[in-house]
Amino acid sequence: MKNTELLVEKFYQMANLLLQEMQTPWFYGADFLLSHSEIHLLEAIKSQEGANVSELAAYLEITSGAVSQGTKKLLDKELIESYKKNGNRKEVFSRLTPLGERICEGHQKHHECMWEVWQEFMAGLDQKEKQLISDFLEMVTQGVAQMIAQGERRLDN
Repeated sequence: MKNTELLVEKFYQMANLLLQEMQTPWFYGADFLLSHSEIHLLEAIKSQEGANVSELAAYLEITSGAVSQGTKKLLDKELIESYKKNGNRKEVFSRLTPLGERICEGHQKHHECMWEVWQEFMAGLDQKEKQLISDFLEMVTQGVAQMIAQGERRLDN
């Protein structure tokens, strides 16, 4: 296999593993699994305290319907509670329960463990190698963004 083909193959292996990690539900310190979208909605509710559904949707760059569906799941798991603000009986807001707070802490620990792995890897690289990797990732990111924007995939024969 040529070096270029090997590099592309390794990149796709890495991308597939990252996708698998994102699609794998985790416990995060609870007795039940949480999906990637659930934990990030929970984190958004925590960080965007007092935000309504539309504001959470804009923050997460998803639809209001997806936020509504997600908050229903989080309510069912007792990770959030709904409330209305005085003077605004129309809109429903959400806040974390103590269990939701504990789950967010578990998620933070999960990220810290992942960060440690990256730190160990990066510690073994010199500045030139880090710059090469950074340039490569930037090039790939721009290329993928361009393919998505064009809405098509190109196959070279």
